[in-house]
Amino acid sequence: MIETLKQGLMITGIGMGLVFVMIFLLWGIMALLVWLTNPREKKAEETEVIEEATVDPALLDIPAHTSDDEDELQRLAAAIAVAYALKRPRPQSFATAPKLDQGSNWLSTGRAQQLLSRNRGRN
Repeated sequence: MIETLKQGLMITGIGMGLVFVMIFLLWGIMALLVWLTNPREKKAEETEVIEEATVDPALLDIPAHTSDDEDELQRLAAAIAVAYALKRPRPQSFATAPKLDQGSNWLSTGRAQQLLSRNRGRN
């Protein structure tokens, strides 16, 4: 009896050990494939240094902002936010009951049987 139990435990241990060895082996294979398929990063010496360019804002023909423009932009942003909020669908409440004319006879019969049965859930 004890020899049979020892043999069973040994077979169980070998089986579980093989499972974990295979998990680690598959993990290693996946890591190797990721390493082989990802593009290599270029060396730091190959990158070019980009110098910052300073440009006079007057040369770009950008109009200067006044406080009236800022107020108008804020009003426009608020109007867009309100329009977006009104357009979004409202969440359905659980308190509202579904319309009765949309159900099928099959579902109605099944629900009636559930309500009338003594056992709740499936039989």
